[in-house]
Formats: sequence, C-alpha cells, structure tokens
Amino acid sequence: MQLHPTPILDPHWEGYELAADDAHRYVWIWQGFNIRLLAIPKGNDGNWSYDHGWCYPRDPQQVTAAVAAWDPDTQDEPTGWHKRPTHPVRWAPLRHEDPECNRARCVHGPYLAEGCRTINCPDAP
Repeated sequence: MQLHPTPILDPHWEGYELAADDAHRYVWIWQGFNIRLLAIPKGNDGNWSYDHGWCYPRDPQQVTAAVAAWDPDTQDEPTGWHKRPTHPVRWAPLRHEDPECNRARCVHGPYLAEGCRTINCPDAP
C-alpha cells in the first residue's frame, strides 16, 4: 500500500484519499456522526459504491493513523473502527502471515475473544 504524504481531496466522494494499493483507493468521508473509511475499487470512480467500509469517531487523525499502521496485504482490517457497515468481511490475501490481527471480530470492532462493550451486541457470547 502506498500512503500519500498529504491526503488527496477526492471531489467525487467529497472526502480524502489517504492511500492506494493495486486494487483499492482508501478514502475517508464524513458520514453523519462518524467518519467512514472506504475501500473503493480502482476504476470505480464514477460509481457510488465501495467494497468495504469502517466507521470511526469524527477524528481524521485517528483514521489517518489507522491506515498508516495497516498492512492490507496481511491484515484483514484496519484497527480502531467501531462499526463495519459492509459485508462480507474483508480477507487479506496473505492473512496467514499475521494470524494475530485476523482473528474473528464482532460488528463493533473488538475481537470476539476479548468481548464487546456494546449493549446487546449480536455477536456477544
């Protein structure tokens, strides 16, 4: 993944592209009370669709830090999100190289083994 030194304004999505890899551009947009990080397939700029999305608190620096720390080749998802609005869950192509980061998560972000703090979480044991 190639991180951009400065986020690039994306007028189509009205957001900021933070990085890109061979398959996706990673753009964050304001989404109500959240920021949503989108994995937009390359060549899909004229459509309002994306493959994966993750919601974060309204703090652009938190999203930027999560993308900077993420290796989409070996890690299924970035860290720090609190809602995954898309299905199916993203699987990294080389996920076997980082099994610790690719454990099952609930829809609110925490690993299932660590439990979720969200009341009535549908994934809670």
